[in-house]
This record gives sequence, C-alpha cells and structure tokens, in this order.
Amino acid sequence: MEKGAETEANETRESRQWECEAQKKECRQAGDEELARAFVPHLRYDRAEPFALQGIGYTLFRDSRGEAGGASGKSPSCSRVLEAPTGGCVIEYAFYYDFDIQHLYDLEHAFVYLDKDGVIAGVESSFHGKFLNSRIEGVTEFEGSHPVLYVQPGKHALLPAPEYFRLVIDRDTACGQNAGRDGFLISDMFWGRLFTDAGFDRRVEEYIRGRYAFAPTWEFTAKSPDGRSAEELLMPYGELDGLIVERLGDWSRRIAMEGSVGRKITFGN
Repeated sequence: MEKGAETEANETRESRQWECEAQKKECRQAGDEELARAFVPHLRYDRAEPFALQGIGYTLFRDSRGEAGGASGKSPSCSRVLEAPTGGCVIEYAFYYDFDIQHLYDLEHAFVYLDKDGVIAGVESSFHGKFLNSRIEGVTEFEGSHPVLYVQPGKHALLPAPEYFRLVIDRDTACGQNAGRDGFLISDMFWGRLFTDAGFDRRVEEYIRGRYAFAPTWEFTAKSPDGRSAEELLMPYGELDGLIVERLGDWSRRIAMEGSVGRKITFGN
C-alpha cells in the first residue's frame, strides 16, 4: 500500500511538472495578443467610481537574446524605457479613461515582467507620474496568471493593496472640492492633435465638478463601473492611441456646447 501510494504521488508530481512545462512552452510561443490577454491585470474599483475604463493598450518588449527575438525599448505611451528579463519580455498595459476626477484625459500604466519560462518576474504600476513596485510578497493578489491591482477612486493610480491609499493626503478632497481643477490635461504625445486654452480648461473644471464630484466609499469591488472586463478592453496600443484622440475630440466638442449647465450625462461606450 505504501509503495502504491508513493508511486501514485510520483506520477501525480510528474504529471503536474509536465503540465507546468507545457504551459511555459505555450507561453514562450504565444503571440503578443495571447500573452497580453493571459497576464492583463484584474482591477478593483471603488463602489462609487464614476468613470469606466475605455480601453487597454498593450505593447510587448521582448529580449533580443531570448527565443522569441525582438528588442526592449522606449514606451510608446509614457516616459519609461523598458528592459525585459533575459530571454523574457515586458508587457506594457496603458489604461485609458476619458476623465480623471480632476481633468479630462487619463492614462495609467502597469508593466508585467515575464522570465524566459513565461513566469511573472515583476509587476509595476503608475502612481501620479511615478512608477512603483506592485509585486510584493504576501501583499499582491493573483487570479490565476493575472495580478490584481487596486484603482484609486476617481484618479485611477494603481496599487497592489487598498490600504496604501491611506498615504495619499488629498484622496478624498480630490474627488470633491478639488474636482476638475486641472481642466483638460494634454500629455506631450498628443500636442498638435488635441487643443485647449485657459477658458476651455475652466469650462472642463465646471463640467467635471458639476457632474462627477463624489465621495469615495473606500470599499472595492471586482465589478467595473460599466461591467466590462479587462480582457474585453484589450487592443494594441496603436489602436488605443487613435481611440483616445477620437474620444477626446468628441468630448471637447460636447463640453464646449453644453458647458456646465444641464443634467449629468453618460457618454456612449
């Protein structure tokens, strides 16, 4: 009996090892879309979050010394210069929202590092212009191969645990009395394609404050504001770039026409 149990245990262990190796091989051979879908972070939102995510643009950077080939390099959507682990890759995820509670246009980021075997070697996320380690032993949660990240209410910065938002001094006032104060925020990569001025910035401020100011609950849920999953919103970053310009152009015209007067509206997805 003992010998039989030992044999069965060895066979189970070998079976699991074979499955693990098969998954690693599949990961190494997968294309960009498959990898992006397999590791896209799963987000947690405040129950009162007013803004739905409109798209997630992915970009892969593969180590040229690895089996997959390719090269690491400059992010197409932020200031980062990314270097993949030896033989592995980095997957950049750019999370786009039409609004931050303090301005029109919001783009946040997460980076998932995979080693040569397709195993997660690191997770980083954006936090108000900085990039933080979000793979912390005993803290970071995972759903299968998906790291879980918490979204700052209204502001959409990403952290591995909700308790860390206690460090943010204006975490509540940003969503209330300071809503809209930054107007139309246009990053460098959109200059010449999107436009604003002081007058329009103030119109955006009034628009956001009048329609979207809220009090966070600081209770988080896996359900997104519009019910869509991260996997549904994935697209190559080049596609997202075009979507951003199109949507912000539409919002600019809408806000210019409607101003700060009128009922709260919901823009179509």
